[in-house]
Amino acid sequence: MTIPTPVTNDTIIGAPLTKPPVFQGAVTSRSNFVITVSPSPGFGDLTSTLHYVQPVSGPQAGFYFDVATNSSNSITLVDNGVTPTGLDPSNTFKVVPYWTIGQIFPTADTNVSFTPSLGTAVPQRRTLILLPNLTGTGINRAASTTLFWAPDTNNPGTGFWRTTAASTVNANGTPILPDSYFTVRNPTNSGTNLAVTIAGNVNTGAASAQLDSIGSSANDNYVSLGRPTDITVNDLGLIQSGVFLASPGTAVPQRRDQLIVISNSVGGINKAASVTYYYVTNSGTNAWRTTANSAVDAGTNVIQAAIGYIVRKASNNVPGTQFWTNNISIAP
Repeated sequence: MTIPTPVTNDTIIGAPLTKPPVFQGAVTSRSNFVITVSPSPGFGDLTSTLHYVQPVSGPQAGFYFDVATNSSNSITLVDNGVTPTGLDPSNTFKVVPYWTIGQIFPTADTNVSFTPSLGTAVPQRRTLILLPNLTGTGINRAASTTLFWAPDTNNPGTGFWRTTAASTVNANGTPILPDSYFTVRNPTNSGTNLAVTIAGNVNTGAASAQLDSIGSSANDNYVSLGRPTDITVNDLGLIQSGVFLASPGTAVPQRRDQLIVISNSVGGINKAASVTYYYVTNSGTNAWRTTANSAVDAGTNVIQAAIGYIVRKASNNVPGTQFWTNNISIAP
């Protein structure tokens, strides 16, 4: 898929395709966070570059678990606090490498998918890649990481991605999470309209994203389903998953969880939300509404492919983590 990234614009991208899985098969046994496959599939090195394990069948289809260590026939998952019951015996799973910044924006794509910076100083920076703050709490959080590509002064003719916090360190290996997004910012000095092309595999099964509530106040979750097709608000599965707190009415004080979409079709830097959705459930209504028009059912509104969005959990929620699973069927 090729996604335009115009100049003087922020383009939000949820990677619509995955890297090809290095393995897909069934679990033979599981002990806590260790899964084993027999006969041995001969797993290679799954840790030098980051990989994740994603259940394909079972109750956690679409979740993903990071690989901590592995042998030729077993994988130890990172203990993220979620027991991997979706990887019990006979359930199928796949092992997928993470996308990295350097793979989505390789040096060979200079002036195609990004404009290289002239150096590391702030006035010299051109295309920026912003990663959302996934560990903080509250709303409207600033990006946690900002990257730019600059020449390697020690090796003329080469260069690499760096972060604004550590501008001398090679950050090409910075991973893109499967359930989140990144923003391509091409400021005016980037000079021209560009486009990023992502080639990979379609996830034809379930996709899942983590949603956190903090209870004391509203909390933003910066998420993506990684879908390569447009999808209606109804088909996102937020209500079906039971993770979206419905509003008892349309008045502002009655609104609970919100789905915030920032359109890539609208130009600008640090853009405001294009559409904010909430779901109303009461004696007369069970439907999506927008803050711009509380009288019209917005469930058939279309969300662009390959985009990320914000799920703002209201303070009315019980603090904790839920997993939003989207089960839309995409033909292989």
